[in-house]
Formats: sequence, C-alpha cells, structure tokens
Amino acid sequence: MPWDFEDHAWKDLISPEDIQLYSHYRRDTHLGQRPALLAIDLYNMAYAGGPGPVHEIAEEFPSACGDYAWDAIEPTKQLFSMMRARGFPAIYTTTEDRKDFLDDAQMALDLKASVDWLGAQENVDGSRVALLGHCMGGRTTWMGLVSLPGLFKCGCPFYSGNVFGKIGSPPPPAERLAAIDCPVMGFFGNDDTNPSPADVDRLDKLMTELGKEHVFHRYDGTGHAFMGASREKFREKSARDAWTKTLQFLSKHIGGSAPAVADVFPTEELVG
Repeated sequence: MPWDFEDHAWKDLISPEDIQLYSHYRRDTHLGQRPALLAIDLYNMAYAGGPGPVHEIAEEFPSACGDYAWDAIEPTKQLFSMMRARGFPAIYTTTEDRKDFLDDAQMALDLKASVDWLGAQENVDGSRVALLGHCMGGRTTWMGLVSLPGLFKCGCPFYSGNVFGKIGSPPPPAERLAAIDCPVMGFFGNDDTNPSPADVDRLDKLMTELGKEHVFHRYDGTGHAFMGASREKFREKSARDAWTKTLQFLSKHIGGSAPAVADVFPTEELVG
C-alpha cells in the first residue's frame, strides 16, 4: 500500500522527491545498491506510559516538548540532508502510530520490518545497514543490536539512557550485549545524568569484558541532547566532533564519504 503523507506530522518537512520515492516505492530508479541509515524517533510514552497534562509532560520531558521540540526539527532535517548528500539513503521511523506496542520485543520486530523494506529497494544494499539513534533512539539502537544480530553492519547510540532498564518483557539491552556482532561507536556528555558517566563506565566495562568492538567518545562540559535538540543544550564543539566521527565510522563500515570537521554543519544549521 503506498504511503499517505497527507496527515503525517512531518509532511511539510519531507522533500517532494522523497514523497514520490516512498509513495510509489520507485523500484525503477536503478540507482545502484547503496548502504542505508535507519534513524529512530520514539515518544515519551515509552517512559510515561500514556498522555498527560501538557504542563506536567513538559516539566518531565523538557527536551522533547514545546520550543525544544520545535528547535530539534531543523537539526533533524539537516541530519537527513547531510546523510543523503554523503551517499547514505536514509529513512525515518517513528512510534507515533504504534504507541500501544512500545515493548522491546515489538520494537525489534518493527526495526526488522524497516530493514526488510530497505533491503527490498533496488537502490539499497540491504547487507549494509547502520543503526543510529539519539536519547531514547540511542537506547533503541542498543536494543536493535542485541535483538537482531546479523542485521546491522554497525551502530551509533548517542546519549542513550535507560539501557539498564526494561521496556516490556525482554531483559534490558545491557543484559544482552553478548549478542552484538558489529562495531559500536557511542557518544556521551560527561554532565549527563541519564546516562551518567557511571552508566557509561559500566557499559564500557561490559562491552570490554565481552570482547565487543566498540569506542565511546565522551565530552566534558556537555550534557544530554548536545547534538542540537535545543539552544540551551547544544554544544558546538562536541556536536561537530561527534558528527565527524560518526560519518567516518559509517564510511568505514558501510561506505559513503567522510568529510572533515569544518565541513560538518555550519553552526546556524545545527541550531535552527
């Protein structure tokens, strides 16, 4: 069934070319097989359990509500533009329409369905897919890597909180790290509280003990959502370094080009 963007919250932010591509699956593009990036956006119901008064939700999840949320749209658009310009086809998936299924087991099935869809496209090499996510999407990156070994060539979790906590029936991602079979590069702020530096130390220790290939980059004077979710939390130096390392990492493991630090997002594009 073709995609219908008419009622989609992101309709005005998706290019006409992408709407045409996704609406008709465009199997006649013949662009050659390319690697792909799958980005995840999850809503506060993963933690809060359901809707609530706006002022209460805004206080509990300040970086995901109000002005902060709107500020995050432009950097997300820039992320996709940058990835595509570097040769990484990218799709965006959200749990907005599946909030009753926020369980790690179900989310793993949704990730699998997304990757299967990518792999079915003639212009995508389904054997070269990377998984990347910020905040809750970072946790879901860990969840995808431990739940679906063999599916991803690498993973990049950014400030991934609650990796030691359960969502639904499966054990927490941190208890299933032995299943990971691809390189991981993580990015964390040393002023963050979820994950805290102690949480990152614990993850690092577990990955090392299991012999898993991984690199964690940590930034002083940097807290949660430093990649550009809000002007208050944005840290330009940390964000530039993280994006550059991410592109180099993706280039190494799934292909595409890796620009120098100075070429990654002008500041006015990072912070809308």
